Amino acid sequence: MISGFKILSALSTGASDTKHIYQTPPAIIKRTSESVDGEIKCSHNITNYQLILWYKQDKHKALKFLGYLNMNFPPNIEEDVKGKISFDGDGQKHSGLTILDLKLDDSAVYFCAASYTVLQNPQSQYKNSPSSERRDILQVKADLLCCS
Repeated sequence: MISGFKILSALSTGASDTKHIYQTPPAIIKRTSESVDGEIKCSHNITNYQLILWYKQDKHKALKFLGYLNMNFPPNIEEDVKGKISFDGDGQKHSGLTILDLKLDDSAVYFCAASYTVLQNPQSQYKNSPSSERRDILQVKADLLCCS
């Protein structure tokens, strides 16, 4: 049996026309057990947004906070996905998401959000919802394709 992993992207921006978040490439196709090695890229041009957060929404629509990247701190990754995912980039304008050893449950909608740098712990502030007025959200849809 051959299994594939396909990631498609769609863009949703905030209220201002000058605020943009970009996602590349438009599609990625992988087999299970392969990895997405920094291929999901997130970038933005929003002044003073120096925090990039990542979320995963599974097929049951449950939203999971994966972690964040900030220019002033090392990447912060949730304990249950450490070793499975990682982030690269500067945490200010660019970030890449790596997902190792793809499995069926890695098929999901991945969200990248850009936010202001905050003085308190950003993990506690953004853990539950990617839909704050202070963020622009990029949605990356990941569909798993299985063939025999």
